[in-house]
Amino acid sequence: MRSHRKGWRVGGFAGRLTLGLVASGFLPGVAVAAGRDAPATGTQTGQQTPSTSPATTSASAETPTTTRAATPAIEARANAPAAAESGPAWKDPLPSPYPGEADGLGPRLGPRYRLLRSAEDWRFMGAAKAPEDWAGPLKAIPLDGDGDITLSFSGDQRTSVSHSTRPLMQDTQSRTEWLSRTDLSADLRIGPSVRVYGQLLSAHIWGKNETAHVPVWENDLIVQQLFGELRVPVASGVARVTVGRQEFFDGPRFVISPRENPNVRVSMNGARLSMDWSKLRFTVFDFVPTRQGNGVLDDGIGNGEHLSGGVASLVLARDTDAGRNSAVYLDPFYFHYTREQRTSGPISGSDRRETWGARLWGHWGPVAFDWSVLKQDGRFAERPVDALAVSTNQSVALGRSRMAPRLGFHADYASGGGTYTPGGKVSAFNVLYNATIIFSDNNYVGGSNVLGAAPTLRLPLTRKLTFQGEAGFYWRPNENDAAYRGNSVPYAGTQNVEGRHIANIARARLDWSPDPHIVLSGIANYVDAGKVLTRAGYDDNLFLMTRLTLRF
Repeated sequence: MRSHRKGWRVGGFAGRLTLGLVASGFLPGVAVAAGRDAPATGTQTGQQTPSTSPATTSASAETPTTTRAATPAIEARANAPAAAESGPAWKDPLPSPYPGEADGLGPRLGPRYRLLRSAEDWRFMGAAKAPEDWAGPLKAIPLDGDGDITLSFSGDQRTSVSHSTRPLMQDTQSRTEWLSRTDLSADLRIGPSVRVYGQLLSAHIWGKNETAHVPVWENDLIVQQLFGELRVPVASGVARVTVGRQEFFDGPRFVISPRENPNVRVSMNGARLSMDWSKLRFTVFDFVPTRQGNGVLDDGIGNGEHLSGGVASLVLARDTDAGRNSAVYLDPFYFHYTREQRTSGPISGSDRRETWGARLWGHWGPVAFDWSVLKQDGRFAERPVDALAVSTNQSVALGRSRMAPRLGFHADYASGGGTYTPGGKVSAFNVLYNATIIFSDNNYVGGSNVLGAAPTLRLPLTRKLTFQGEAGFYWRPNENDAAYRGNSVPYAGTQNVEGRHIANIARARLDWSPDPHIVLSGIANYVDAGKVLTRAGYDDNLFLMTRLTLRF
């Protein structure tokens, strides 16, 4: 039993978490874990990073950032911290043999934390020489004499304030908006195979001319996740069955993410079966999203949508000799999506999308890349669907050290057309559950009827402070279709004006992480409205945000 577990207590959570985490981060003499929580940098690949690579990415993160997806990562040994942090390495008795950076469980936010808190495994904190951390007493609490049954608590408090000079690109009254999200989770582990996980979340919005208080922004209390999981060894690999309410982040972020930007993320209800070997993994799933409410525990199962399909991942090449860490992965995927009733412009009816394609991504030496091709078939309002999207992101480190700048660009295309044409094919791409911050941090441009490119820069200023910048230029490939926002809503009237240039978007972000539990971010976007928007009555907008994330 660890000595620092003596006499621990857990007080109230929602109101005290912010004060407790900030105080613990700055009080002298409080031991925190070695290895800081790297700021989220990128939209949602979120892997851990070696000294020769850029810092951890988050992608769609969906944490709003700029060097999306093309950030290399070290192989994260699934469910285990670095040995340097914990003395003798703790060994998962039933680990996945597949490389941890490509495990399909979402982005890593440093050596221990992940965007999806349910992807974390804190059992190493029960080891005799576990690293010191003020939150250690809340991790791997033994519930039996042998320590085979443990309970771990985790939590987050995310608070932000933002200001928009022209909300929605057309509102003449500025908007000042406060957001707060508090979550608390419990992870029960029974031996190496059985797990029960639950997460509660509360979210609130207030301010001046703030966004409407719909459930994705305002929710008094929701069961965000509640699932059971079983892992068993099968044919030299590990099989995993997860049943219940869970967050899902496996596939190209152009169509799949839990949408981190809003206060309440997307959660799915159903089952997922995964199989991992050393050079191949696959997962199949069948989900219906959670129907969110505004009140206390008034969420339900099913909102008229259904998502099923499969994702595989293959290791095409890997080099880990002499401290090198290079890998290339190929991830084919298929998603079957239906929505009972969907409206897009004048089209309204049931929407069925068969989305299939492949993602080629990885990092080799200083170069990182993330390329996806997505084809969509199906029917929307009894009309055939024929849509296509291509997303690419690439970057290169300008040096070998952890502090080396990284220069790159992303280029993206999503087809449009058919929405405002009576009859015939619908070619407007449906982004399903995409990361809404791929092109901007406040939904200015979406992944339908868009063609764009953006040079990116990631510059570590110190080991705890990172700058990211991006300049994006966006057009619509189909002049007869509208321009679309990040949430796939068309800009009203843009279908009636000439021109292709939608907007130019400048993005900047500073992330400061004084210790693993704290990330303070400053975000700025300036949208220079192009001819398509200005001719339809829209104008420029400046968006500023300060966000504080506290976690344990």
